Amino acid sequence: FFVKEEMGANNTKGLYLCETIYPPENGVSCIPPEKLEKAIRKGEIPPKTDDDEEDLDGDMDAVIDDCIRQVWQYYDPKGVGFLNKKQTQQFFKDALNLVALRKMCKSKDLFQGRKEGAALDEAFKKINTSNDGRVTFEQFEEFINMCELDEAVQFVTGAGGEVQINTNVQMVDNSNLPSGGGPVKGKIEYRDYSALED
Repeated sequence: FFVKEEMGANNTKGLYLCETIYPPENGVSCIPPEKLEKAIRKGEIPPKTDDDEEDLDGDMDAVIDDCIRQVWQYYDPKGVGFLNKKQTQQFFKDALNLVALRKMCKSKDLFQGRKEGAALDEAFKKINTSNDGRVTFEQFEEFINMCELDEAVQFVTGAGGEVQINTNVQMVDNSNLPSGGGPVKGKIEYRDYSALED
């Protein structure tokens, strides 16, 4: 149920590109297949090809560098050579949404009670090492190469450790169940099949 809610407000291409630089360990995308297919039909993302499999055998550094460039081009669509605060924070949000989909939670849960806006502002200040309000490709690339996805989440949210998700969810009304903690003895009734005999 989280996947549809999270995907409704998100950009499939942004999530797909984040997944190219932070691929899933099991090789299976967490983005719903229908969303990927729709984005492929619209031409937003390329369809999978046999070349995708061959990349795994090639130079991984070159593959990763190419992925980083593709992601950069997406967030810098005019090719100005830097990302402003809004563009950088959109990348952070897409990366967080990717993590939320993988963990089957809401992206706000990743902040563990911290305010999202303040955390994103702080993350922008950290990545913008030149303090000029612009993130260069070099700063962006350094961030990607420096952080695994979980480290990036900690960088952006300021939260450390495992994400705490409330698993105390009541799925049924248990008010009519007997208390006492054990099985309840009942009266066993056998059916009378004697009338069916010849």
